[in-house]
Amino acid sequence: MRLWYVIVVLLLTGVLGCSSLKLAFGDDDDYAVPLSEVPEAALEAARSAIAGITLTEAEMEQKGGCTVYEIEGTADGVQYEIEVTAAGKVLEVEREDEKEEDDDDHDDDD
Repeated sequence: MRLWYVIVVLLLTGVLGCSSLKLAFGDDDDYAVPLSEVPEAALEAARSAIAGITLTEAEMEQKGGCTVYEIEGTADGVQYEIEVTAAGKVLEVEREDEKEEDDDDHDDDD
């Protein structure tokens, strides 16, 4: 019977410890992946979203049980982030300068 209590305590300690670590270090589930490991459908969708883009890097994450790639690249000196599903559906296209303007808008509220 005592062994049972020890096992339960150890399991609870492990679960609570993992939860605390996740809270302490954030819930960032983005992982950098080489472009060579991104599905061709996702790469083609990103290239089609912005004419003349040169893809530079990618991150992978899970959203609602779906694998999503955030692919970055440049075209005409402008940096873009394109969010694409593994099947090649474009979810979002963001210009880097637009992102900075959004950040600037929040600074003016202070």
